[in-house]
Amino acid sequence: MSQQVRVEREILFAGDANQEANVNGNLLTKRACRVDWFDQATLDTTNDYVQTLGGTGDTGALVAGGAIGFKGATGSSDNEISFLSTQLVFDITQNPEIESKIEVTDAANSFFFFGFSDATSETTPNATIDASGGTVAAAATDAVGFFMDADKSSLLYYASIATGGSVTGTSTGVTWADAAKKRLRVKLDTSGNATFFVDGVIVGYTAAAVTDVPLCATFNYGTREGAANNLYMRYLAKFQDIP
Repeated sequence: MSQQVRVEREILFAGDANQEANVNGNLLTKRACRVDWFDQATLDTTNDYVQTLGGTGDTGALVAGGAIGFKGATGSSDNEISFLSTQLVFDITQNPEIESKIEVTDAANSFFFFGFSDATSETTPNATIDASGGTVAAAATDAVGFFMDADKSSLLYYASIATGGSVTGTSTGVTWADAAKKRLRVKLDTSGNATFFVDGVIVGYTAAAVTDVPLCATFNYGTREGAANNLYMRYLAKFQDIP
């Protein structure tokens, strides 16, 4: 009998297997695998997340009311950035990956960054990586991920900076429409090379995107107009090797 079952697409539980307990034995993953569905009573900013509300009237809380997810609500002041981040618990030596479904209600007037960073927040109006005024820039020294910035366009970009060097920003070719929802994944290997996925499809690769420093998973969000906007992170999936 084979000692390994290889699955190229998915495991499908059908019939009784979809209604009954369907794993016989002790299921234990070799990698740390956790998904936060943001379905708790409140967002835990004491133990789980670091939240920095950088704008006047910005808020960040769980959605509730019949939906799961984190809701970042911007204030009405242009170019003020807020952050929701994990602790600095990732390292390229552990092959980390993160994924989320991001929703932007007003893509034509909003900004977000989703990815890894060496800091849980920056001083507003600075973001981890953005394109405020149309120019790609980074406040972080090491960071890698996706951004969409209305100051530049409604296109989704993947970007990175390593050891405070030049920041890169490359279009994925994906235009973010109002109220669109997309699954974004950033995958790092032990050399700091990054692979970027949108809705399960590879859209980019950057060699030596970041260096060997502690990283957090972070979601930055803000408005690019004098009006409030809502952005959502529906879940946060985190994977890495166990040291």
